[in-house]
Amino acid sequence: MFNHTRRLLIPLLALQCLPLANAVETEPVGFVTVELAGNSDSYVYIPFKRPPAFVGAAASLSSNGVYDVGEPFTDNNPANGVRDAAEAFTDTNNVITLAGTPGLTASQFVYSAGVQSNRYYVFLKTGTRIGMYYTVVGNDTGSVTVDLAGDDIAAAGAITESTTLEVIPYDTLGTIFPSGAGVNPSTSHSIATRQSEVLIPNLGSAGTNLASPVSYYYYNGVAGAGPGWRKAGVSAVIANDDVLLPDAFFTVRHNISTATSLTFTGSVQMSQLTTPVGTIANSTDQDNAVALPFATEQTLAQLKLWESGVFAGSSSHSLATRQDQVLVKDSSVIGKNKAAGTSYYYYTGATAPGPGWRKSGVSSVIANDDIVVSPTKVIVIRKKSTGAPVSALWTVKPPYVP
Repeated sequence: MFNHTRRLLIPLLALQCLPLANAVETEPVGFVTVELAGNSDSYVYIPFKRPPAFVGAAASLSSNGVYDVGEPFTDNNPANGVRDAAEAFTDTNNVITLAGTPGLTASQFVYSAGVQSNRYYVFLKTGTRIGMYYTVVGNDTGSVTVDLAGDDIAAAGAITESTTLEVIPYDTLGTIFPSGAGVNPSTSHSIATRQSEVLIPNLGSAGTNLASPVSYYYYNGVAGAGPGWRKAGVSAVIANDDVLLPDAFFTVRHNISTATSLTFTGSVQMSQLTTPVGTIANSTDQDNAVALPFATEQTLAQLKLWESGVFAGSSSHSLATRQDQVLVKDSSVIGKNKAAGTSYYYYTGATAPGPGWRKSGVSSVIANDDIVVSPTKVIVIRKKSTGAPVSALWTVKPPYVP
């Protein structure tokens, strides 16, 4: 089972697509303006991607004989959560050799604080893992090495001579909120006077209704390292380059009454996207904080959750026997630590009006066309435990792509 450390989105208020000069070879770009209410939590996702740094094709897949970030290892010498030189590891097939003469510079996709501010991911545009992305951990002039996060792209046959891919820089706190734009800056590091926070969803713990394990704030004072984003509890280190994932929403919390707005620009996603959905622990229901970086609102039917096979249907309307659910979180409801306002399930039975999506408590009405991703709404997929942990791939095409 693989565990992407994953992806993201935002409420869309105004979208305008701007065609580029060469519409045949390039994707459209657009912008979105988002309003974030004061004294409230707003749920945010990124509907665009940054322009690719490289577009090309793969030639082959191989291992490289050395330890790469993300590869399995035996943590016993000492047991400290990181791979030490004496610890055995599994050398996975995670080196993607690129076709032709890509002309890369060694380590150009490798983060270096103060020198190279971007971290990158490989996005697969074709093949058996179409729509998946993997963090780049190294590159030379003709290949990129990726962290597979537990996936096995060799067994999946994901990399062939016909696989096309992009190398894309991740969005970061600094690119989404440059110089603190869109939030209320804090004049001190004290949690008691923190004006706004960015809360990252818990993607690695088992269970439901998970609290955020990480929060950030923008400090505009001059003490220490000076103005910049800070991770709570690590005030001495500027965190402008910390990544915001493209397939999981996050929360902007304003602790004062002053509302803000954000404007996002980027390339419109024209390819389908794939993200893992599943459970983490034995006999434990699991919340998956997911998002699709598509520049449009989406209905339950357009999400293709049931059709993809990742979502378990319910054979009755009884809450006691309900299987997987879609929980909708709504930014238009003012407040903090808000519970999901609406839940949906997919009914597989024959009772009129037949199979289809239902809103909890309204079993007599098919809800296939209910909008669940919108200017104010994001979703959590709550997977019902099946005993042992399971993971499956949810693949969706943008509704605006034929």
